[in-house]
Amino acid sequence: ITVDTAMAKQLLGDRDHKYEITASVTDSSRREIHGQGGVTVAREPFKAYVWLDRGYGLVGDAMTATMQARTLDGAPVSGKGVMKLYRVTYNKEGVAEETEERSWEVDADAQGKGQQMFSASRAGQYRLSWTLTDAKGRSVEGGQLFTVHGPGYDGRDFRYSALELIPDKAEYADGETVKLMVNTELSGSVVMLFVRGTQGLLPLPQIIRMKGKSQIVEIPVEKKDMPNIYVEAYTMANGVLHNVIREIIVPPEKKMLDVAVKPEAERSKPGTTNKAKIVLKDLQGKPYRGSVVVSVYDKSLEYISGGSNIGDIRKFFWQWRRHHYLNGGVFNRWPLHQLMKPGDVFMGNVGMFSSYIADMEDSMAFTAGNLDGGVRGNMAPQMRAAKPMMAKATMARLEAAPAPMAEAPMAEAKAAGGMVGFDAQKSMSVSNAAMDVAEAEEAQEGGMIEPTVRSNFADTALWIASLETDENGEADIEIPMPENLSTWKVRVWAMGNGTRVGEGSTEVITTKDLIVRLEAPRFFVQSDEVVLSAIAHNYLKEKKTVDIELKLDDGCLKAKDRLKKSVKIDAGGESRVDWRVAVVKDGEAVVQMRALTDEESDAVEQKFLVFVHGADKQVAFSGALRPDQTEAKITLEIPKQRRPETTKLEVRWSPTLALAMIDAVPYLADYPYGCTEQTLNRFLPAAQTRQVLRDLGVSLADIKAARANLNAQEIGNPEERKAQWKRYDRDPVFDEELLDSMIRKGLRDLTAMQCSDGGWGWFSGWGESSWPHTTAIV
Repeated sequence: ITVDTAMAKQLLGDRDHKYEITASVTDSSRREIHGQGGVTVAREPFKAYVWLDRGYGLVGDAMTATMQARTLDGAPVSGKGVMKLYRVTYNKEGVAEETEERSWEVDADAQGKGQQMFSASRAGQYRLSWTLTDAKGRSVEGGQLFTVHGPGYDGRDFRYSALELIPDKAEYADGETVKLMVNTELSGSVVMLFVRGTQGLLPLPQIIRMKGKSQIVEIPVEKKDMPNIYVEAYTMANGVLHNVIREIIVPPEKKMLDVAVKPEAERSKPGTTNKAKIVLKDLQGKPYRGSVVVSVYDKSLEYISGGSNIGDIRKFFWQWRRHHYLNGGVFNRWPLHQLMKPGDVFMGNVGMFSSYIADMEDSMAFTAGNLDGGVRGNMAPQMRAAKPMMAKATMARLEAAPAPMAEAPMAEAKAAGGMVGFDAQKSMSVSNAAMDVAEAEEAQEGGMIEPTVRSNFADTALWIASLETDENGEADIEIPMPENLSTWKVRVWAMGNGTRVGEGSTEVITTKDLIVRLEAPRFFVQSDEVVLSAIAHNYLKEKKTVDIELKLDDGCLKAKDRLKKSVKIDAGGESRVDWRVAVVKDGEAVVQMRALTDEESDAVEQKFLVFVHGADKQVAFSGALRPDQTEAKITLEIPKQRRPETTKLEVRWSPTLALAMIDAVPYLADYPYGCTEQTLNRFLPAAQTRQVLRDLGVSLADIKAARANLNAQEIGNPEERKAQWKRYDRDPVFDEELLDSMIRKGLRDLTAMQCSDGGWGWFSGWGESSWPHTTAIV
């Protein structure tokens, strides 16, 4: 497929465009083959872009211009380039004129980028122009219009949009000042500037009376401004209200903590206790006192789950931004939340997105000192009602430093008997003597070392919900290592005053020089024959003769081979030994495998469920006695392969099935919903029960007097079942008048639910239409 350039431009006009092209071929057998592709059509061979490292310049300050050239599909373009600085002025007719001030040769490298530093000697409006010529001789120009401020500059002689807000930098830090350039179309305009608006709510405005068309307003940056704030401005020009919102970025760099986890040993024996030191530091490298959470788990869990399900704690707390939007010109549209009397304690916002709560000390100082004056940010009116609580309770908690804020909620939870599921100190003081895996000094007969059997397998080795570092930013932990031979992930999350957060991790390994691994199905089934495998790894320095032994309990499993086998394994090698095992009965099977050498040995023991070969089965027989019969015989076929201990015979009998019908009526009468189908299914069984009782000549009064509850669906002593007759908080219906009233009510309800077209719908209410299926059922 070829694209005609002239036709493409005719279709394109003055727009760049990307086309998707598809084609198909059909042969004589009507078989189709489809293909597709894409083509990019551009007005120019490539684009040239220019931008500054700041929003505007100051007289005499060095500025950096960055240039880049790329094609429409993003490929870089290199070549020879010339950058020119033009001064913009306006003649008496208001037509813009440009005067070249300076020029530089700025080429584009292999990535299509170029850079040039420069400065302006006088205030005014300027335009940067960069013209790049590629290897094919094609030239494209890119540019950037900007303002240079200086003493006495008011922009009166220059042209701006109706309203412009331009910060001097792309981002700021705590303690810096935003130098915001405010430009207007008309000289002497009045601008209402709102600082720190959020969620469509605005604080009290600053009134700026422009002396010309351009003016710089300074806004101090505070800690609570992380990670961003919004500045919004309004002005009137020629009878039209103009509005601009500008976001100011304040990255939360000082909120991060450096968390280091230093284990005492990277490799340890299974069942021993490993130690680790946790070190917290701030970004200046100084020790930090904070609260940490510790988790030690088998790393293989991440392989099964596809990775950790816990995201970066820093992103959780700080990779978010405040939001703000234009509220349609209504400056103070307060939402109604809780209406409380002055001084009442209300349910406040808690969480990472709440009103400045994450900024803690600055937030609380603002809340205590500024709520009487105006409303800033997204502090709703109900925050004023909370001032006594926040100023006293929260500030008191903050003044309790140097303990981190995270400690207070933990202490409250413990005092209230809340979420305290793990006592770290107690767990770390548990004796590990029973888990000591040091090989026995004495040798077995034949020179083999007696192993310690590994049976304590776990997915989690340690969990500490709250642990505080000391004044050096350090905390020591003890890790009771399970007997898995695995890699263990140690992860630590930290939080401190000011919602400073961080995390760190390391890995430790439990291993031995001689290892035996057990391979078996996850469960067994009675009458199966399975293969149990032992894989022995020799990480010793020499070749070893290894005695591999299988031990079984005498109940569930029975080996068909000899239980002890010997193999020779090279240093660094491994060997596999298999046993065929018959599963003789259900229960719990205990399997132990041992690998013995004269230098080091290992043993592992696991338990497996053994299920019954078969399933529970109910064999049912039924019969009936006619009025002229006094006995009946039922032949039972007893399965040959059965479990006598779980086999039982139940005989249920009833003098009449009418009793089962009576037992069901209360449930049908009290069914809670009233749609067409349910109304019908209450009415119809009641009518059928009434008719059956009449046909049989059975009186409800007689049944009530007997009250034997011989329901064929129930078993047990009839005398004991008399008390079970009541169900669903309703007594059975033993009154013929009550049963008749239920029938009449059902008939009235169904008649009332009939639609105007003669059919029935789902509820047959206002606007209801009939359904064929529902109508047929009724």
